[in-house]
Amino acid sequence: MKPIIKHESEIPISPNMPFPTKILLSKCDGAAASVRLSMLSQSSKLDMHTHEENDQIEYCIEGKAIMFVEGLGEREICKGTFIYVPRGVKHSLVKIIEPITLLTIFVPPLF
Repeated sequence: MKPIIKHESEIPISPNMPFPTKILLSKCDGAAASVRLSMLSQSSKLDMHTHEENDQIEYCIEGKAIMFVEGLGEREICKGTFIYVPRGVKHSLVKIIEPITLLTIFVPPLF
């Protein structure tokens, strides 16, 4: 794999996602992780789900939401919040209080 430097403005919004998402790094890049930048509005929804083969690491860049993580319950997340969801753990975004931007990393790569 070759090193990559990209600016967010160079990356188009992916048409295959349920909410506006920019794929920053993927399997196509030959990377050991996939990385996305997601922008969710208050009308966006992320139902309960698991990733059986991927750990999920999130960092909230801006906004506010209520997130459910199995074993922790519902927690408010906001700018500066770090979230780690091990593979197989149920999680969801219960309510988006303010439009939220999340940087998400999946290991191994999900997409």
